[in-house]
Amino acid sequence: MNYQAYIINLEHATDRWEHMRANLEGRSIPYIRIDGVYGKKLQPPIKGYNERKYHVLNGKVTNPGEVGCFFSHINALKTFLETDHPHALILEDDVTLPENIKELLDTALEYSNDWDLLRLTSSRTGQYLVFGSLPDGSEIAYNTRVLKNTGAYLINRFAAQQCIEKIMPMRLPYDEALDRDWDFGCRSACIIPFPVKLEEEMPSQIHRADRIRLYRSTTFHLFHTLTHVERIVHRKHYYRKQQQRQP
Repeated sequence: MNYQAYIINLEHATDRWEHMRANLEGRSIPYIRIDGVYGKKLQPPIKGYNERKYHVLNGKVTNPGEVGCFFSHINALKTFLETDHPHALILEDDVTLPENIKELLDTALEYSNDWDLLRLTSSRTGQYLVFGSLPDGSEIAYNTRVLKNTGAYLINRFAAQQCIEKIMPMRLPYDEALDRDWDFGCRSACIIPFPVKLEEEMPSQIHRADRIRLYRSTTFHLFHTLTHVERIVHRKHYYRKQQQRQP
């Protein structure tokens, strides 16, 4: 087995942990629990968090839930890098894996020369550059529109190390930072349709934060417009390179 699962779970969220344990039983994927960072307990100033840039780029006040989520994922990546596994399956505790998850991932790993990070969930649909097919009829692709949510993804050691080094200090929510893979020199792909289900009946642990009107109407829109253009340019570049590698 060249990967194991790392499940991010807050200490008090015992029902979510039981949900994930039950979901992973019989999947033949080893897993460990990662103690989630409870953002509300973090005292400012928060080490590793650039509050000013967060306000300017996101147009909102500090969201403790997003800060906790960000550092929970960083801790999961650090734990992964302490092992000798080439890949890690990172999971939040409000997802449900399909019965064939292991077969899907094993086949996706056959394309591992074409990606460093493989997104398995999104709360938004997107547009894609398809470059591979999986046994169940799903496809592997580069997304050209933003993917929201980091409930499940497969990541290699290079990308994990680059994330830890390059997206710190925190200035974006984790899903947005991960989507800007060109910032840390990696290639992001996804499986479509997304195989891992987001459990919508589980209430979100990240609540909406108040907006900062000045930044929301200026720097926020400029930054995200630029990100949209950069994403298309970089993902098309990945796609052309991938096509050139084909026999």
